[in-house]
Amino acid sequence: MVSEMDAERQIKLMREILIGALFAALGVIVPILFHLVGLGRVFLPMHLPILAAGFFVSPIVAAATGFVTPWVSSFLTGMPPLPTAVLMSLELPVLAGIASLCYRALRGRVHESRWIGKIIAVWSSTVIAVVARVAVDLLLLAKVVAPLLQLPVGSFGLAAVLAGAPGIVLQLTVVPAIVLAIERMGKERGLWTSES
Repeated sequence: MVSEMDAERQIKLMREILIGALFAALGVIVPILFHLVGLGRVFLPMHLPILAAGFFVSPIVAAATGFVTPWVSSFLTGMPPLPTAVLMSLELPVLAGIASLCYRALRGRVHESRWIGKIIAVWSSTVIAVVARVAVDLLLLAKVVAPLLQLPVGSFGLAAVLAGAPGIVLQLTVVPAIVLAIERMGKERGLWTSES
């Protein structure tokens, strides 16, 4: 017989999986929209919903969402192409998982004002997650991609990070604003928030 506590845990897990699936679907749709206007490569559009997922689901579900999304998108749309999908399936779990871990550690602890604390927690978590993702990218580029392509490690890694700089700016500005707007709307309307 399933206890009431087990039933609540199962409901919470199912809810998180559904929220993760919603963000994974956005991870397929948002890049399509960006590519329609020729902005896909520069703005890293798949990163936006995957990073946002980290604020609404547990670290494990966030990382799973980050891992699965490039594969689903590659299968359904051909974007990203296979070699890139492999790299993204390694970097996006770091992005979402670290955002989730940091946000859970920081929220409610960084400022006495609930909303100021939430703003600080969301933005700080975003910065830490983006830095961790860039570090993973540089490591993968230095240890795997550059040697395979016989390219100089330093300049190749730097070029890759600089090419994604507009996307990093979007991640640091747009995602925190969207997360905070969703949370405020959820609170006002009694919907889900990142704390539930």
